[in-house]
Formats: sequence, C-alpha cells, structure tokens
Amino acid sequence: MIKTSSPFTPPSAPAILYKNNLYKLIKAMIKDYKSVIGIYREKKDQVAMDATGTWLTTDITKKLDDLGGKWAKKFQEFAEDHSKKFVMKMLRLSNTQIKQVLKDWFADKRLELIGQVIPTEIKQVVKADIAYNVNLITDIQAQYHNRVFGSVMRSVANGGSLKQLSLEINRYGVQEYTRAKNIAIDQTKKVFTSITLHNCQRLGIQKMKWLHSHARKEPRPLHIRKWDGKSSPQKPNGLDGLIFNINEPPLIQEEKVSKNGKVTPAIYGYPSQLPFCGCIMVAVME
Repeated sequence: MIKTSSPFTPPSAPAILYKNNLYKLIKAMIKDYKSVIGIYREKKDQVAMDATGTWLTTDITKKLDDLGGKWAKKFQEFAEDHSKKFVMKMLRLSNTQIKQVLKDWFADKRLELIGQVIPTEIKQVVKADIAYNVNLITDIQAQYHNRVFGSVMRSVANGGSLKQLSLEINRYGVQEYTRAKNIAIDQTKKVFTSITLHNCQRLGIQKMKWLHSHARKEPRPLHIRKWDGKSSPQKPNGLDGLIFNINEPPLIQEEKVSKNGKVTPAIYGYPSQLPFCGCIMVAVME
C-alpha cells in the first residue's frame, strides 16, 4: 500500500524579504550612479574645450571606477550576510515543515533529530547554497556597473544624446529589479527543496511524488501532463503524479534541437529546479 504525505510547500515570506532587501540596495546603487551621470550631463557641453575630449573621459572613468569598487564591496558584504541568514532560515523552515508533515509517520525518535544536529551532508548543501546566492547577488552589481560603464563610454566616444543615455540607464535599473525578484523567488524554492530532499533521506524516505502547481499561465507541457503510472521517470510521459526515487531524479526538460541543429541536452532534476517552476512534492512510503 502506498502512503503519501501532505505537500512540502516552499514558504513565500522569505522570498518577499529577500526581494525587498535587494530592492533597497539596488535603489541606493542606482541613485549613486545617476548622480555621476548628472555630473557628466553638466560637463558634456564643455568637451569642445579639448578636441579629443580626453579630460572628460578620464574624469568620468575614474568616477565610475570608484563607484564600481564602492558598490562591489557593499554588495559583497550584503551578499555574505544575507545569504547565510537566508539559507539557515530555509533550513529551519524545512525542518519545521518536515516535522509537521511527517509527524504521524514515525513512532520512533527520528523526527526529534531533525534540527538538533546538522549532519555533514546537510552542511555541504548549506555551504553550497550560501556560496551560490552570494554569487547571484554580487553579479547584480557587476552586471549593472558594466552596462552603465559601457553606455557612458559609448556616449562620450560617439557624442550620443543624453536622452538616449538616460533611457539606457533607466532600462538597466528596471532589468536589475526584475532580476532581483526572480532570484528571490527562484532561490527560495530551490534551497527549500534541496534541503527538504536531504532531510527526507535522513529519515529513510527514498521516494517522492511530483505535483504540478497549476500556477503558471504557460506551464511546461511535460510538467502539467499526468503521469500514466507506467513510463520510466527517466522518460516519463508526464510529471504530474510521477513517483520517483530521490537518488534517480526524473527527466524535467526534454532534449531540444534548434533549426540550425544545435542540441540542448535533456535535464534531470526535481520540482522547482528549472527557472520559474512552481511544482512541489510529497513524500511516498510503500
């Protein structure tokens, strides 16, 4: 007889906090960069003082380089502090949810161990998740700086309009806000799922059941199709309802071949692993 648990559901509150904290940092960074662009706007008309415009290029380059160093440090400090707190919070939330979802499954003391001691394998997962989030956060600043720097230098060199430059700078800001939001949502799901899978294995649970969230407007066809109960997890007809072994992740994205013959390899993994995937899972005991 197959017994299934209640769903493991990634919490939404950490994603909102993650996004809001990033928004504050990005907003302050953008304001700082725009102040330098304002100085450039004031001085641009004076380029005629030097036919080469070298003095202005040197001046704006130094100011942007100084800003790059300043905000790289701020983002690094924020990323290290935030990522550690975020991942450890996801660990606690996973531990709490596992105890609630599986409290009727175990008559022994195994559930009491969850959260008391962090085993080596979980520590490794936590360490990897922290490092990955630090990289994602610091890359926001690096990408924004490089884009702004490139636009300003092209404007100086080519005599581009200030209106066009302002439009580009504003667009870069919008892109980083969108990216921050996506990172917050995506990492909350991924980190929660990763830790929960490892915790379940500690309890002796080896199988999970995939559930489609039905939340996306344009769901992935493979994810929303009902599993037929027969096809292999490595080549399923659909993922919704699929029962799979944790050690043998199922196919989550089929191989793709573009018109020019470029092959994108198939991907095997777990719910929420692909970008914007809202699928969840339940524990299975046979």
